[in-house]
Amino acid sequence: MSVLDYDAAVNRDGADAARYNAADILSLGGVAVLLCLTAVCRRQLDAGEAAWLCAQYCALGLLIVASAALASRGSVYRVLHDFSPVVTIICVFNSLGPLIHTVNPVLWDARFAALDARWLAPLAVSWPQVLGRPSWLTDAAYVAYVLYYPLPVALAVLLYARGSADGFRAFVFAVLTTFFASYLGYFLCPTLGPRVPPELEATLLGGGAISGGIRLFLHFVERTQTDAFPSGHTAVALVSLSCAWHRSRRAFAVCTPVVAGIIFSTVYLHYHYVSDVIAGIALAAGCLWLAPRLQPACAPREWISLVAAMRNVIR
Repeated sequence: MSVLDYDAAVNRDGADAARYNAADILSLGGVAVLLCLTAVCRRQLDAGEAAWLCAQYCALGLLIVASAALASRGSVYRVLHDFSPVVTIICVFNSLGPLIHTVNPVLWDARFAALDARWLAPLAVSWPQVLGRPSWLTDAAYVAYVLYYPLPVALAVLLYARGSADGFRAFVFAVLTTFFASYLGYFLCPTLGPRVPPELEATLLGGGAISGGIRLFLHFVERTQTDAFPSGHTAVALVSLSCAWHRSRRAFAVCTPVVAGIIFSTVYLHYHYVSDVIAGIALAAGCLWLAPRLQPACAPREWISLVAAMRNVIR
């Protein structure tokens, strides 16, 4: 069944449900939780910051609703709607910093550093020093690190182009689940990771012009810093690799070295403790189990029926 055939079938079953999918419901739920959290913590936040966060979350909610409402007006709107989670994830991630600091200001770095030193010392010491940190390896590690961003999008585009509606929606929902689960980890265990101060990165991490350019890019796009535990890079990359394995062996062959490079770069570039990576592996496994079970619960018809029932009770 193609994506267009799927949408036509949903339209026949009900216009209201056709406007939304499970990813919309999950995104709206996540944004609503963050909006409520901002309202609860508004007195602890800077007044301007609280207002800005509320405005962002309201705008995101409206964007999700609007993109769903416009999806039936043509193929361009449908594509924009189906890929709207990309915008949601980027905006949500970069808004989390102030909220995390307000909700849980105690950093867990000392605990994870001690955990690495006690149980994972050989790996934690040797991993960042592989081959003596040659410049070419650092450049390659930075390239691998940023490939994390286009990797899930590229796989989603592949599934979409193949007309695999069920596969596309299942993958998007699994990735969204993984992102939101990792965000929960950031709130529970805020961790900076073994980061190198920006002014010392060139000296201590090495690399050439490629590394320097990517470092500037990361300083600009990664606004939330307490995001080390669990390793979202590891979790999302492994969830993407699992999708590639089930949907396209050729894509799996291409993605395997990319994912290996992403995971290697997390510790090599001092963004994560080894324990963060292990937690990311566990998170990926958990989300791969949870997502197919959670997706039916987020089916639009379930929520539309619930809202209708609540309206009847109120009336």
